[in-house]
Amino acid sequence: MAWTKDKKKGIHHVCLRVPDLHRTAEFYRQGLGAKLVVEWGKEGGLDHAFILDLGAGDFLEIFASPEDFGTGKWQHVAVLTDDIQASVAKAIAAGAELIQEPRESHIPTRSGEIVGMKFSFIRAPGGETVEFIQNID
Repeated sequence: MAWTKDKKKGIHHVCLRVPDLHRTAEFYRQGLGAKLVVEWGKEGGLDHAFILDLGAGDFLEIFASPEDFGTGKWQHVAVLTDDIQASVAKAIAAGAELIQEPRESHIPTRSGEIVGMKFSFIRAPGGETVEFIQNID
């Protein structure tokens, strides 16, 4: 996979700083099927990073960091899937911890629509929370 400039709008990437760069990158590659886009920086240096593609040009940037980034962090990152059970099982096999079993929700919106989805939460090896979303009718 290579760096691309095809995506014109939307989020370019979300950045994680984690205690173990390689373990976290391997989790996203094995557990979520992410593809390596680029890697840069010196091994063990604070500039060492991976950019992974979670699908359709949705990039995750990962740096190792000895610092605690507890203040102002994102609550979670949500990843779209077409098979939530398989995605959760794959993530757990790759080292994640289950926070919430997949369940179904039908959310009424203010415009009168009903948004149907299945969702589940896992804690990845780097300590971050990942939500899986599967759209349903």
